[in-house]
Amino acid sequence: MNLQDLDNSVVFLVTTVSGYVLEPGDGEGDGARSAEVTAVRTCTGWMAGEGGEIVTAGHCVGRDEGRGAVVASYLSDHDVADEAALVAEVEIRVMAGQPGVDGAIITDWVRARIVDVMPAEQGDLALLRIDGPGAGPRPPALAIARDDPRPGDRVTAIGFPGAGGGVSEERAIQPPSFKSGTVSTRRASPRGAAGYEIDADLGPGMAGGPIVDERGRVVGVNSHATRGGYKEFNVVTGTAELRRLLAGNGVG
Repeated sequence: MNLQDLDNSVVFLVTTVSGYVLEPGDGEGDGARSAEVTAVRTCTGWMAGEGGEIVTAGHCVGRDEGRGAVVASYLSDHDVADEAALVAEVEIRVMAGQPGVDGAIITDWVRARIVDVMPAEQGDLALLRIDGPGAGPRPPALAIARDDPRPGDRVTAIGFPGAGGGVSEERAIQPPSFKSGTVSTRRASPRGAAGYEIDADLGPGMAGGPIVDERGRVVGVNSHATRGGYKEFNVVTGTAELRRLLAGNGVG
């Protein structure tokens, strides 16, 4: 496994969700639209195709999660009796960069277009693409394993730990981390999407990063953490779901 090649292929993603909340009416008419609300989150992505395709976790760029973030930001500043009555209209903008990466190929922040999203309960995957004017050179794509990992297999999770606080605080963004662990067991989502538990110690911000086997091939994507017994495990998506996302969007 060539760590430098893996390092060169991961990207830091900043997702900015901006929108409005429709405030509940007073019973005599429709509610008013709030002032603009903005929420920012950070995740990891990685190059999956030669055409500028980036894979990340679905919840990092999903519209439902974006609406939830806008509503949560609005509620932090307002006292609302019926939270369920709130409806948010949002716009999602994703920027990609490689801060802290030795030999970074993306040397400035570029816009990443959202191509496809698998919701969390269906696989928690998303495909982005950097292909507009000014996109510049693209990092190398990572190889995808043919089969899902098996319990007991050694794997490495890669991602940018912690939140960078936005692109204006680039110095606060830590370089990509490599966290080794073992596949513990198979774990399916409520709708049956295949996933696995690993015991690698992942941090916030590493969601969407690749899980690679000992040959450096991607076998899954960092999704979320769950607590079982006395130890926290991290759930990753399976290889089959990843291959389905790529094939469905013409990424070889």
